[in-house]
Amino acid sequence: MKADVFVGRETELADVSALLERVRHVTLTGPAGAGKTSIALRLAAALEPAFPGGVHVVELADAPADVGALTEMLARAIGAPERPGVATLRSLIDVLVPRRSLIVLDTCDRVVGAAGILVGLLLRSVEELRVLTTSRQRLGLPGEHLYPIGGLPDDEAVRLLMTLTHDEPGDGDPAELCRRLDNLPLAIGLAAGVTPGRASGPRRHGSMRVALGWSHELCTPAERLLWARASVFSGTFDLEAAEEVCAGGALTSGQVLDGLLGLLDRSILAREEGEGGVRYRLLNTVREFGLVWLDRLGETDEVRRRHRDHFLALSARAEMSWQGRQLEWYRRLVLECGNMRGAIEYCYSRPEEYRKGLDLVGNLWFLWACCGMQAPGDDLLQRGLDLDHTVSPERVKALWVHAWVSIQRGDLERAERILTECAAEDSDGYATAYVSQFQAHLAVVRGDVGEALRLIKHARVRHRSTGNVFPGFLPTYTVVATAMMLAGHHNQAVSVLREGRELCESCGDYWTLIRLDLLLAQAELLLGNTASAVAAARGSLRGARLFGDTISLMEALEVFVVIAESCSDDAFAATLFGASQAAWESAEVPPSRSPIVTSMLRVIELRLRGRMGRSTFERLTAEGSSTSLRTAVEHALQGAFS
Repeated sequence: MKADVFVGRETELADVSALLERVRHVTLTGPAGAGKTSIALRLAAALEPAFPGGVHVVELADAPADVGALTEMLARAIGAPERPGVATLRSLIDVLVPRRSLIVLDTCDRVVGAAGILVGLLLRSVEELRVLTTSRQRLGLPGEHLYPIGGLPDDEAVRLLMTLTHDEPGDGDPAELCRRLDNLPLAIGLAAGVTPGRASGPRRHGSMRVALGWSHELCTPAERLLWARASVFSGTFDLEAAEEVCAGGALTSGQVLDGLLGLLDRSILAREEGEGGVRYRLLNTVREFGLVWLDRLGETDEVRRRHRDHFLALSARAEMSWQGRQLEWYRRLVLECGNMRGAIEYCYSRPEEYRKGLDLVGNLWFLWACCGMQAPGDDLLQRGLDLDHTVSPERVKALWVHAWVSIQRGDLERAERILTECAAEDSDGYATAYVSQFQAHLAVVRGDVGEALRLIKHARVRHRSTGNVFPGFLPTYTVVATAMMLAGHHNQAVSVLREGRELCESCGDYWTLIRLDLLLAQAELLLGNTASAVAAARGSLRGARLFGDTISLMEALEVFVVIAESCSDDAFAATLFGASQAAWESAEVPPSRSPIVTSMLRVIELRLRGRMGRSTFERLTAEGSSTSLRTAVEHALQGAFS
């Protein structure tokens, strides 16, 4: 088994080759183990024909940080005479001037300053010279072009692993293994049992720990401390979180930003910018190294507590202002899911912290019930409730949230049991309105219209008295409207839904608007108003996409099956039917929990089979089932319904 296997990187090789035609100095940057050296050596070999003056490779891993010493090393590499003092530099320039040459300076990390001075002198003196350097940080020259080297693409990472293990990667998913290793070639090679030789990198790369240790030595004390403390973050984090969690003692809040910039410059930290602003990320391998150092510093518990407190406070802020800033908070907290889960897991691992963990989970009810995260929410709620059965406000809240999530997941019997338990433990009556609200939901699904209306009336009165607009009063419109449709009062249902829509828009409750539009489409269909049904269903789909609300997306697709069939577009109806059924199977929850749509679909499926024939129907539904939910939603939004 060879240690110098080189897989992929065609894009990087082509990019850097083209870049060296346009510019004179390129630095390959990136984290330890990314393969900067391997790429540089590959380029050096490939570019020899383009440089008649030669391609000269010098490794600086063990070089002294002295310009004179570096000059002598380079002179020996290209065969220039060594002379006293600056004479060596002159002889070096004399050798390089006549013909186009490429100098590759590998591993400049320890000698960035001296290497920068030498490269600057040579580039100013030799017009046809090109320089390729590898370093975890920039040399800082005006004409330097940085080319970042990260992990391999997923397919190339798996190909490297399979090549190194002779197609026997062992147990588990090879793609998942590579992702845990950040798709870094060195880490993959070590996981495959390969000990790198010189062809794969310098001696310091005998292990990822050694490679990361090299990066650690290059950091200032403040940067090392920040690296260790920032390792408690899972996924990305922002400056606010870094200052609150990482500052303290020898690292002041004012030093955190400088430390982040320093870690960025040394390729230890990655910077990401998107809708959520600027965020930072430690690679998994870098994070694990930092966690070891955090433990050695004896700060693990203290920093994890600060991490927990920050995200508990953030979850409380999000819950308090969710109603009027729903999309804003959804987009922010999607980025924080890893950190939220990390904070919850920390609490769950300590008996004295259970209640705080349950508090955090309960605060995030909108993620679990409204934003397509029912499965992780269900797991975290169940685990927290199982850890401690002591009655508390946090537990009562977690119970009604868990009942709501159970309804979303189609587990109606469990929801009923949880609501009974919640009512028994709620001595202060805090959750009475929620218990009635979700019991009404269960009643309407069973078709018990009278009981549903009785329960929802009680819930609405209680929610009004406490000023609970959302998640209390506004979602009750869905139960009232569904009950009216089941009773055959379709025009009244439309009036109720339009009233609810107006209130949602005035209050900034755009998630409930998704559910109301979904029901409005059904009511309009029952009245024969196809155009109005299409408009409402499209509004529901567009809103559900914004919130990542998978449940609403799947239910809306079923509404479009009904719409397509009512418009005599049987092929489209069958295709969407297959796509919606496949989406429900993938979500692992029972399909079509809307009692209105459920009854419609049973009839439509029989009609489609009868009109199209079994083979055609099954062929089209099979085509639909191979379509992703995202693609099916796009087709529904773009469909031409008459």
